Amino acid sequence: MAKKPQYFEHESLQDKESVVNYLKALSKGIEKGEILLSDDEDTQIINTSELTQMNIKASKTKKEQSLRIKLSWTNDTDDDDPDNAPLFIKAKKPKKKK
Repeated sequence: MAKKPQYFEHESLQDKESVVNYLKALSKGIEKGEILLSDDEDTQIINTSELTQMNIKASKTKKEQSLRIKLSWTNDTDDDDPDNAPLFIKAKKPKKKK
């Protein structure tokens, strides 16, 4: 019998510094091979592997901008090769308003 998938979901309004700290913690977890996620209700441990399926989506309207990052790992990566398609991400300062 197959195991039931475990889910973790958390949504909250955070300041910029907190978001940066969460992203740094995720980055460290990916490097170390394990990410621990927890809040008042749930806890989930994600084991990462050498190859990561990465999906980035960005959208922008007059009222809202969003960035979605999805990372996926599988246990069986023997036949997978990294995709060498270039992706460029650069931090920029906002333009000054006149």
